[in-house]
Amino acid sequence: MGSVELAFVDVVRAKGRVYHYYRRGKVRHRLPGNPGTREFNRAYEEIHGGYEARQKLLREGDSILPGSLAAVIRDYRKSPKWGELKPSTQVDYEKALRPLAAEYGELPVATLPRQFVFALRDSYAYKDGKNPSDPPIPTPRRANRMVTVLSILLSYAKNRGLCAENQALRPERLKTQRGAYRAWTDEELETFLAAPTTPAQLRLAAVLGFGTGQRGGDLIAMTWAAYDGSAIEVIQQKTEAKVWIPVHGRTKEALDAAPRTAVTILTRPDGRPWQIDHFRHAMGDAIKAAGLKGCVMHGLRATAATWLAEAGCSEREIMAITGHTTTAMVSTYVRMAEQKVRAQGAVAKLEAHRKNGRRTESAKPISA
Repeated sequence: MGSVELAFVDVVRAKGRVYHYYRRGKVRHRLPGNPGTREFNRAYEEIHGGYEARQKLLREGDSILPGSLAAVIRDYRKSPKWGELKPSTQVDYEKALRPLAAEYGELPVATLPRQFVFALRDSYAYKDGKNPSDPPIPTPRRANRMVTVLSILLSYAKNRGLCAENQALRPERLKTQRGAYRAWTDEELETFLAAPTTPAQLRLAAVLGFGTGQRGGDLIAMTWAAYDGSAIEVIQQKTEAKVWIPVHGRTKEALDAAPRTAVTILTRPDGRPWQIDHFRHAMGDAIKAAGLKGCVMHGLRATAATWLAEAGCSEREIMAITGHTTTAMVSTYVRMAEQKVRAQGAVAKLEAHRKNGRRTESAKPISA
């Protein structure tokens, strides 16, 4: 790689061909043709002129440049579309909006290249371990979230004439780790519930989790008024669906024994309602203190669905409890439960066959 006379232009030689890029900070733009040609000069002047104009505005004191990603983020937060989002969704989107504004806010959305989308995704695909010697930790969900939110922003910008195309539309997503939200085993549940390090409120949270199959945000929103001693009603934050859930023995026992000190069933140690991020962190700390690995709070939702499937419940019956709106995820639990039943039946048949075969063989007369 070397530089040509024009500012911010790099030349790259690969596989016998020469490519030219306008590079500014962390972003580079592919320039068409060769230096001196009309198409090259036009593209260079447009891109370079845009950057220089924005830098001039910054020097004059305007912290948010018109047409920049930061300006789009600012306007999107003020838009009716943002106001229509559920608070939990806004919190989730902010995990991407804040770094996008801080690290890439000055970039113009009109000339944002497709290559930037993949570079952004890959830069968030890992995070550093706690110790310098630890290997990087894969974070594919975080990387996919960054691209999803960027795509939402660029769609917003395109609809307002700020860019011609949404360059972040439908890129290849990173594969998330299988089993990230796996069901807990019976042994893991009992370990967590019996651990002296597990606070009473988080024991109750775990029992509510596998007893109702609801998401963490719905668990911390449950109120005593919605529990009548035999069932509990939940309005799910994600779907806004009302779900009526009969509580089985262990869940009822835990609820009936719990002190009613607040409007919500679950509270922080100081008696105040949980915020979802604090709740997740507290559960994560308690899980770690109990010595468990590979368990997360959301896995208790999978536990509930798995138990229902193993009990022979249909997809619709499971959905009536968990509130899933499609069969896509629920069918996975049903298939896993059916596979277990078939596998157990297959092994039973194999053992019976082998046992009967040995009897038949031992009954044969011994020839002289």
